[in-house]
Amino acid sequence: MNESVNADGTVILVADDPRNNRSPVEGSVRPGRFRGEGPDHQEPCNRLSKGFGFVDMNDGGDNAIVTLNGSGRSLLRLLLVGVFVVWFLLLALNGETPPPDSLSAFLQKQLDFTRADMDALDQGQVITRLPKTPETREVAAFAIMQLNVPADFFLKSVQDIVNFKKSNNVLQIGKFSDPPRPEDLSSLTLDASEIETIRRCRVAKCDLKLSATMIERFRNEVNWSAPDYQARASALMREILFDHVRTYLKSGNAALGEYSDRPYKLNLADEFRSLVEPAAYMYRYKPELRHFLLDFPNSRPEHGESFIYWSKEKFGLKPVVSVTHIAVQRLSRSAYSDVVIASKGIYANHYFDASLGLTAFVHDGDSEESQTYLIYINRSKADALRGVFGGLKRSLISSSLKDGAKKNMEIIKQKLESDFELAKATH
Repeated sequence: MNESVNADGTVILVADDPRNNRSPVEGSVRPGRFRGEGPDHQEPCNRLSKGFGFVDMNDGGDNAIVTLNGSGRSLLRLLLVGVFVVWFLLLALNGETPPPDSLSAFLQKQLDFTRADMDALDQGQVITRLPKTPETREVAAFAIMQLNVPADFFLKSVQDIVNFKKSNNVLQIGKFSDPPRPEDLSSLTLDASEIETIRRCRVAKCDLKLSATMIERFRNEVNWSAPDYQARASALMREILFDHVRTYLKSGNAALGEYSDRPYKLNLADEFRSLVEPAAYMYRYKPELRHFLLDFPNSRPEHGESFIYWSKEKFGLKPVVSVTHIAVQRLSRSAYSDVVIASKGIYANHYFDASLGLTAFVHDGDSEESQTYLIYINRSKADALRGVFGGLKRSLISSSLKDGAKKNMEIIKQKLESDFELAKATH
């Protein structure tokens, strides 16, 4: 359809003749007939005028000419605005915001990136932000950098999670088989101080995040008088985590249970639910991924896969033993498809009650020459943020998250780009 403007200001739209099945308006312009005056409201005519303009049908040509006067132009604008509003509302109901024009537009609008930030990003630096959160118990971190590797290479690296996360901060790590096997956890051990903490644990009074069932199992199944009680405690922790993963794979979030280390209980499914709600800074976060995070195992991401791993990592004053469910989603089948990876915390023995990580490998364009970026987002809830000193603790935890995100991104960039150059050189 082409558009031109007459000297009198009327708009002329030239559309392909619907008789040739080439026009998107074939349902509203019918050659030789229109709905108007007459006994049966179907009178043959080659020119229609209904107050908004007229239609000329040229029986010998391929085009229909639609001429709009002022009222017609106003109606057309109103219809176009209406279509846009309906489209916007449908996206909002699906939990998806309309995409910005570009990655840079998103960064400037949603995260207040300045020209200096964009220049630093172009120079290879990691840029971080601490987005605002809807409640005081939640903390969030955002980081972005250029990553000059192909999407397929990045995905293959993530699938090898043990090597992907290898750093001085990761003390122990392992990936669960499909289906999980007890030996998947064979290298996990607990520090002596952690074991002594477990030894003192009681329901509603424990310095580790454990359910009431877990606490009672440690009390009843470990012979704390035996000379090898530390080895027995580590073995029971491995058994507990193995059972936890198997139950989660069958029942999803309902199996996350409750932490009973404090006088009040925390339902982990409820804690996690608010973290998956869309936020303005969650770039390329799609409704399908949200459904997966909430409805697993009854929902799976399209063009995606998932796996579970465990790790023991340095964080703050205590090492954190955690279990994480990874969901990988390619947003299309294109070779230049963006990739979003969700990291769903299903257990952690310290600090965090619930956590969600989003890692997005994105192209700022749709060609082989497009610059590629890695975005990392973390949303976590920490029970320690309650109370009088919650503000101070929040500042410390947020600072740790921000620094940790920056360091991890720098490690990933150095590792993946050097590995990719090595792979090119050897092929």
